[in-house]
Amino acid sequence: ICVPMFVSSQGYGVFFDDYAAARLTLGDTITYSTENKAPVSYYMIYGGGTMAGVTDRYSALTGRQPLPPFWSLGYITSKYGYKTESETRGVIDTLKTAGYPVDGVVLDLYWYGKETDMGRLEWNKEQWPQHAKMLADLKKDGVNTVIISQPYINKIGAIDNYNLLASQGMLTKNAEGNINDVTTWVGEAGMFDVANPDTRRWLRERYRKLTDEGVAGWWGDLGEPEVHPETIVHANGETAREYHNVYGNVWSSIIYDLFRDEYPDTRLMTLMRGGTAGLQRYSVFPWSTDVSRSWGGLQPQVKIMLNSGLSGLGYMSHDVGGFAIDETAPIDPELYVRWVQLGAFSPVLRTHAQRFAEPYCYPEQADILLDLVKTRYRWLPYNYTLAYENSAKGYPLVRPLNFNVAADSLLDNVTDQYLWGDEVMVAPVLEKGATSRSVIIPSGEWVDYNNPSATYVGPDTIVYEAPLDVLPLFVRAGAFIPQADYAMENTGDYDVSRYAVLYYPRGDVDSEYIMYEDDRMSPSSLASEQYVLISFAGSSDSGRTLIEINADGAYAGAPDVREFTFVLPGMAGAYSGLFVDGKRQSFMDDEKDCIFKIRYAASKPLKIELLKKK
Repeated sequence: ICVPMFVSSQGYGVFFDDYAAARLTLGDTITYSTENKAPVSYYMIYGGGTMAGVTDRYSALTGRQPLPPFWSLGYITSKYGYKTESETRGVIDTLKTAGYPVDGVVLDLYWYGKETDMGRLEWNKEQWPQHAKMLADLKKDGVNTVIISQPYINKIGAIDNYNLLASQGMLTKNAEGNINDVTTWVGEAGMFDVANPDTRRWLRERYRKLTDEGVAGWWGDLGEPEVHPETIVHANGETAREYHNVYGNVWSSIIYDLFRDEYPDTRLMTLMRGGTAGLQRYSVFPWSTDVSRSWGGLQPQVKIMLNSGLSGLGYMSHDVGGFAIDETAPIDPELYVRWVQLGAFSPVLRTHAQRFAEPYCYPEQADILLDLVKTRYRWLPYNYTLAYENSAKGYPLVRPLNFNVAADSLLDNVTDQYLWGDEVMVAPVLEKGATSRSVIIPSGEWVDYNNPSATYVGPDTIVYEAPLDVLPLFVRAGAFIPQADYAMENTGDYDVSRYAVLYYPRGDVDSEYIMYEDDRMSPSSLASEQYVLISFAGSSDSGRTLIEINADGAYAGAPDVREFTFVLPGMAGAYSGLFVDGKRQSFMDDEKDCIFKIRYAASKPLKIELLKKK
C-alpha cells in the first residue's frame, strides 16, 4: 500500500494526489517526480498544530471508513489453509469447546480447490459438499465466513474462466493489444483488468452469487498486484507503472459498490493488502502481508500500524502469531503469546499462519491466551467507540504518543509504544526472553492498568516488569474506560443495557469521555443520526469526586434504562459516602477497588458525588 503523503509532528502534512510511480525526496528542499503524464495536484494540510488535526482533514479530503461490522471487532481465526468443510467445522468446535469466543473464520484458497484453481471463484464440491449449509450453520453460531479472491486466473484449474474472459477482452493486454499473461507463484495465469468496466461487472456478479450463499466478508489477496509486468497497458490506457498502486482501490470498490447497492443494510469487511490514498473509504481492513513467525516479524508491526493510521488506514493489522513459519522451529510459544498480546489491542484480532495458527495449539499457555481473547470482548464498548471516532473524524485506532499534542522531541520517534485511543497507552514486549522493558511516560499522570495503586508522572522513562503473562498498559489519569464485563460466545451476546465503567480519578484532573452506541448493524447509523452518545464527565479534589452522565440521541432498539457498574481501580477505602442525584446510596470496596452500581434512564443528566475520607 503506497500513500504519497508525509505528516509532521508539528501538525501539518503534504499529500500528493497521484497514484503513478513517483519519487519523493525530503530534505532542506522537497522534490517530487512522477511517471504520471498529467499534472499532479498536491495538498498542504494544516492540522492546527497536531497530527490529529491532519488526519481529520486528510480523511475529510480522501474519504472516511464506514462503521465496521461489529463482528469484525471480535476474534477471527484464519490459516493457510482450512482445506475442507469438516476441518473448518472442527476448528470452530475446538475453539468453542476450549472456551474461546469467536466471530469469524477466514478461508484461504482451498475453498475453490487447490492452488492451481486460482480464479475459479467457485466452491469445490468434493472438499465442501454442503458449503451453503456450513455457512448458515456457522452464522447461526455467530461465526462469519470470509473467503479469498485474487487478481489472477490460472490457466490450469480455471481455464474455462480464462478462455471466457479472454474472448471478451477482460484480461490485461500489452501495448499491441495482445493478452499479457503473468507468471504467478502457482503458474501461468491471466490477470483481471479491473480498469475495464466489463471485468468489474463480471467480478461483481461472481461476488454477488457467493455473497448470496452466505459469505460475510471478502479477502483480496495479492492485490498490489503481486505480479504486474510493466509491459501491461490497462483498458484505460494507463501502463502498469501508472496503474499499479490504484489497482487495489478499484478492486475494493467492486465489492464496496456491490454491498452498497445489493446489501444496503449490511456492513462490509474487506481484507486487502494493496492500494493507495482513499483505500479506507471502501471498508478495507488492510494487513501487513505474509510476515514471518519471528521476533523480527513482530517488532515492525507497531510502526506499520502507526504509519498506516496517519495515512488514513485506521484498521491496519497483522497476521497475529506470524504467518511464515521456520520449519526448523515451527512453534514458539513465547513469541505467540507476545503477538496475541499485541493483537488484543490492534484494530483486528486475527490469528493466521501456515501451521499452528490457533491459540489451542499452545496448551501450556492456554490460561494466558484465553484471557487475552476474552479481554478483546471485554473492551468492546471502548473499541467500538474508537471505530466511531475513525468514521466520524478519521482518527486511527492506533495512535502515536503525541497524536494530540504539539511536537515533542521525547515522543517523536517512539515506534514500540502507542496510544489505543486517547485514554490508554500500550507498551508491548517485543524482545525474545524479555521480562521487562523500558517505557516512555508522556506528560501527565498515568495509572498502571495491571496495578492501579501505581501511578507515573511524565515526562519520564521507567523500567516496567513484564513477565510473559503481563502486557504493559497505562491509563491516562481521569480516564473513563467502558467495558462489557460478562461472558460472550461472540459479539451477538453484547448487551447495551449494562456496562462496567472503569474510572481513574487522580489528583485534580478534570476529564470527559464520550461513548458511542448504535444498533451495530446499520451502515447508515451516522448519516441518519441513529445513535446515542453517552458522555461521562469527571473531576476530583481533596474532598470529593464528581461524575456526571448524560446521553444524547436515539436509535431503534436503544434501552430505556442502562445499568452502570462503576469501578474505581485502586481506590478501595478512599471514600466515606456516595450520593446519586443527592440521594445516599451504598457502595462496596473489594481488596483494591471502589465499586458501585447505578441505573440510568437517559431522560436527563445524572450526577454522582463520592465523598473522600478525611
